[in-house]
Amino acid sequence: MMLKGGRISGEDSAVSGAAPKERIRIGALRRMWLTLEMLLFFVATPIAVYGLLYQYRVPLFVLLPPVFLVFIVFLTIDRGFSWRRTLGRGVRLKELASIVTLFAIAGPVIALFAYSDAPQRFLAFPRYAYDLWLTVMILYPLISVTTQEIMYRVFFFHRYGPLFAGDPQAGIMLNAVLFSFSHIVFQSITTLIISFLGGLLFAWRYESSRSYWALILEHSLYGNLIFTVGLGRYFYTGVSNFHALGAVERLQHLLLF
Repeated sequence: MMLKGGRISGEDSAVSGAAPKERIRIGALRRMWLTLEMLLFFVATPIAVYGLLYQYRVPLFVLLPPVFLVFIVFLTIDRGFSWRRTLGRGVRLKELASIVTLFAIAGPVIALFAYSDAPQRFLAFPRYAYDLWLTVMILYPLISVTTQEIMYRVFFFHRYGPLFAGDPQAGIMLNAVLFSFSHIVFQSITTLIISFLGGLLFAWRYESSRSYWALILEHSLYGNLIFTVGLGRYFYTGVSNFHALGAVERLQHLLLF
């Protein structure tokens, strides 16, 4: 990556400049279609995953890759979407400063909550399972964060941005709600709250910057912190099929969220 015009980027300034916003006005029929499609992807699909996981014991690492592939196909065949433009936008210095500043404030709050919630679990992961912890620290951003942000930020705001042309705050709020709803598989109110707050931050970050890499950095920081301080249990289904899995499959399961 290179620093150009206040932005860390591997592309030229034409690509890494101010991110365009989806502000295209759409007709009533198109709005209805997009709304139904959004409900299918972000409401019906999590419900289906929930049912298959708990009723038929199908592991998440089996269920979610095909879902992710659908999003990839949709984006790839969409002539209005450009992988080069999306992946070519870097992280502006002011965004980097914002990410670091917010994390410096929120990180200790999260750590304090984790300690007060379960002192015996605080930092237990790196202390007692260092090798697995290190593997998660590396693979979680590469596997889980990248896929989540493509589905819930890149796809969502590209495809459904026109629904919120006059009210981007509504789009941010709805995105956070849907992101939280996707975590119903963990059957925990705490998980939903954590996911909603994270969803608000990540949706706001993408709406304001359109930088995929800013999302990856920010989501990875908070996700890895959550695993490190002992809150990872809120992102584990605990279904019986998990215990029957081998070591590799368990790691795949853990990394999905």
